[in-house]
Amino acid sequence: MASANNPSQLGITLCAVSYLGQFDSNSKRYTLMNEALSATLTEGWQVTWGPATHGEDLVYVAANTSGDCAVVVRGTLFDRIEDLLQDKNINPQEPLPFTAPSFPADAAISKGAVEVWKNVVAMSSSVGPGGGALLTFLQGLPQGTSLLVTGHSLGGQVATVLAAWLQGALTNVSVLPVTFAAPTAGNPAFAEAFDAAFPEAQRYYNALDVVPRAWTEEGLTSIMSLYPGGPACGLLCKAAVDAALRTLRDNALTYQQPTTGTELLGTVYSVSGFGAFEDEVNDQHRALYYMFLLDIPVSTIHSLNATWAPPPSEAARSAG
Repeated sequence: MASANNPSQLGITLCAVSYLGQFDSNSKRYTLMNEALSATLTEGWQVTWGPATHGEDLVYVAANTSGDCAVVVRGTLFDRIEDLLQDKNINPQEPLPFTAPSFPADAAISKGAVEVWKNVVAMSSSVGPGGGALLTFLQGLPQGTSLLVTGHSLGGQVATVLAAWLQGALTNVSVLPVTFAAPTAGNPAFAEAFDAAFPEAQRYYNALDVVPRAWTEEGLTSIMSLYPGGPACGLLCKAAVDAALRTLRDNALTYQQPTTGTELLGTVYSVSGFGAFEDEVNDQHRALYYMFLLDIPVSTIHSLNATWAPPPSEAARSAG
C-alpha cells in the first residue's frame, strides 16, 4: 500500500483514484473510489464529500480515521498532446476571482483556471455523507484540521488556485498544497506569492513529462527536443507548440511555476513507431507512473489498473 504518512504517496494515490469511473455516475464513482482507497491506502481513508462534477471538472474530499482531510481535483482528460497545447484558455490572465489576503493585487491566473474555480464553486455533492457546496462542507470541519489540497495534471494547476482560495476563506484548517505534473497556473506575482504563502508546499514533476512544461516559454520550447534518441515531436506537435508560444508573445503573457519542485526521473517507454511520441507523452504523464516514480509498489498500482506496467527497462524494479 501507499504510505498515508507520506504526503507525496498519499497525494498521488488520491489523484489516481479521482480518474476512476470516467463514464459512470457520481454515485457509482463514490463506491469505486471508496473501494480503491481501502485497497491502496492505510489509515482508513474514505470519501466524505462528493465526488461532485460541473462540466468536465470533478472534485472530491476524503478523510482518514484521525480526521485529516484532502481536497482532490481531477485532471482534465485529453488524448493527444496537441489537445492540451491548443488550449485557448491561457489568454487572457485574470485577477484572482476571490479574496486572498496573502496574494497581491497584480497576482493573475489563466482564464481557464478562473473558469474551473467557478465550476468548483458551483458544485454540489449529492452522494456520500457530505452534501452541499464544497466551501460550506469544509467550513464545518473541526478547528485545526489538516487539509491537503492536491491534483494531478490540470488538476494540479487548479489545486494551487484552490489552495490560495481556501487559505483565505477558511479559519479552521491548515492548508498544504501537493501537486503532480501541474502546468503553471499564473503569472510571476501569483507564483511568488504562492511560494510565500505555502513554504511547505510540494510540487512533483517527471523530467520526461510534457504537461508541467506548460506554460513557460522555456518549457514549451523544450518539448520539441524532449526525447533525444527516442520518439520525436512531429509536425502537429511542433505546430501546436509554435501556436502556444505565439499566444504568449503576442499577448505579452508570462507564466511561472512555484519555486519549490521535485524532479522525478522517468525512463522512456519506446524509441520509434507511428504515434510513438503521443503514446510516450501519455505514458510519462499518467498518475499511475507517478505512483511508481514515488516508490509505491506495483501491486498497489494494480489495485487501480491491473494491466499497467512500467517502462521495459524498469521491469526488474517493478518485480521487486
